[in-house]
Amino acid sequence: MPSSPDSAERAPLRHRRLLVLGANGPTGRRTVDQALERGHEVHALTRHPESLSLERHPDGHPRLRVVAGDATDEAVVDAAVAEADAVVCTIGTAFTRKPVEVYSATARLLVAAMGRHGRRRLVVVTSGGVDTGHPAPRAVDRLSRRIVRDHVGRTVYDDMQRMEDVVTASDLDWTVVRPPGLVDRDGTGYAVAETRIDGPLMARSDLAALLLDQLEDDRFVRRTAAATTPGLRVGVLHMLRHEVLKR
Repeated sequence: MPSSPDSAERAPLRHRRLLVLGANGPTGRRTVDQALERGHEVHALTRHPESLSLERHPDGHPRLRVVAGDATDEAVVDAAVAEADAVVCTIGTAFTRKPVEVYSATARLLVAAMGRHGRRRLVVVTSGGVDTGHPAPRAVDRLSRRIVRDHVGRTVYDDMQRMEDVVTASDLDWTVVRPPGLVDRDGTGYAVAETRIDGPLMARSDLAALLLDQLEDDRFVRRTAAATTPGLRVGVLHMLRHEVLKR
């Protein structure tokens, strides 16, 4: 299912008021930006509203509301969900050897708040690294995945799994999106399939497009969508340095 953030023909918006969690992260910023381009009213939740910058709207936007708060604060999440039609969760955290709970804690609050307020559509981002049952086809990709999944990012991936467990056990109209390694490259259109797909990398702009497409497409409702940007390649050392170690 190839797609592009610049598609000219789109279905009418069913979820016009969109809550984006993790809006100040590298995927969140692109999601907010593209959502505004598509005509959504966007409520962008971030712990650092003063630093939220949009790639194409640096001076703000009439359909953008920046909400200050933490995605693990029950009152903040409840109030934000109450004003939204749909929720896209792009929260993330740096790899660490310490226990991580931000993904699962946020998921529990979202599921509870959406139930209280009668909201249905939830799209969350985890990672292809959560899926340990399908090894990558190339030896170099299997090695890099093993290093990241089992050592550098083990506590992060473990909590992503807990997030998936919370979301998929709910009765919401959920979609779990599992991208592979994410990079800041120009998007060329994504490919997506249920549960797993071959491809080691995805452009963040393509991921943002995929997330927003789910709001108007029922194909992956109550399903897991694995995605990639076909043909996208960067060196393993570049990936480890700039995307894993953030140096």
